[in-house]
Amino acid sequence: MKKVKAHVGIEGNEEADKLANEGRTKPNEDRIDLTIPRHLCLTGAKLKCLNQSLVYQAIKQRKMEKPKHRGKLNRRSTQQNIGMAKIGAIRLSGKTPSDKRIWRAMRHRDFSRQFRYFSWMTAHNGYMVGKFWDRTQEPWKGVCAFCKVEESMEHILTECRGPGMEEIWSLCEDLWRGKCTEWLRPSFGEILSCGLVELKDNDGNPKKGDSRLYRIIVSESAHLIWKLRNARVINGKGFPSAQEILNKWNNCINSRLQIDCLLASSRFGSKRLSQTIVEKTWYEVLQDKESLPDVWTKSTGVLDGEGENLLESRLDASPESHTQGVRSRRSCGTHFLQWAHFICIVLYFYAT
Repeated sequence: MKKVKAHVGIEGNEEADKLANEGRTKPNEDRIDLTIPRHLCLTGAKLKCLNQSLVYQAIKQRKMEKPKHRGKLNRRSTQQNIGMAKIGAIRLSGKTPSDKRIWRAMRHRDFSRQFRYFSWMTAHNGYMVGKFWDRTQEPWKGVCAFCKVEESMEHILTECRGPGMEEIWSLCEDLWRGKCTEWLRPSFGEILSCGLVELKDNDGNPKKGDSRLYRIIVSESAHLIWKLRNARVINGKGFPSAQEILNKWNNCINSRLQIDCLLASSRFGSKRLSQTIVEKTWYEVLQDKESLPDVWTKSTGVLDGEGENLLESRLDASPESHTQGVRSRRSCGTHFLQWAHFICIVLYFYAT
């Protein structure tokens, strides 16, 4: 293309001005065929540019745009649960989040993969709870065996007076005593929206370590309550004893502590956890803090003078654990199997 001066007698420029004036004075606009020729109409994507992730996203997006799929997502029970999650988020963060932010918070990186699936199913009311058992030949399973009322997910996680729920939330509160912030006993909506928690100090500065620990213990505890309920209702086991509840909860939280320590290793590159955030999350609730090494997050394989693992029984899970703790000696074979198990867990979390 070459720029030329206007109105100086150049033939092409004068012809263009003439056609422009004709178009300006036309009473009706011209109909221009904008149809793309068939040989130029290309759809889809080049195979050499695709990968499995892009193909999956395209299929998922096309599926979600269908009216039938959208209708299933916009159920009344789903909207009610998201509404309760919004109310809970106001208490946890002081802000009213959008629906999109609620759904994204359910996939927070601090949550285990099991809890992400659990919270998504709970928000959609997709589990066999309460009235859903009326469709089966065992309708009595829809009634709480202890409270004698129809079960709901809110009842199971926050209201049931049977063994399990109350003990677990009390253990959470005991563990939280090491923190300077107030313990917030979660409601049903706050469990769904705990990924949005924003705890702050008296000056209004965010406490990322406290917020992260709150997300971890609330998510893990809620999922544990659900698993204990399933063991009783689905598998036919009785109500768990207080010692069984304590052991399961201790194992659950200690596992997350050890996973955090392992994920703080530099071997994970850009995906590793910051050692600072791990220390801010756990240090205040560990036992025998004064006797720990300076870089205690790297002591997962270090043994003290008595041959006991430094990470064993660090958590202040209950008042009795301050004086007793859990101390046991393991043979070499048992020790190897234990760490093989934790390495598998770490690889699982890293892959997700």
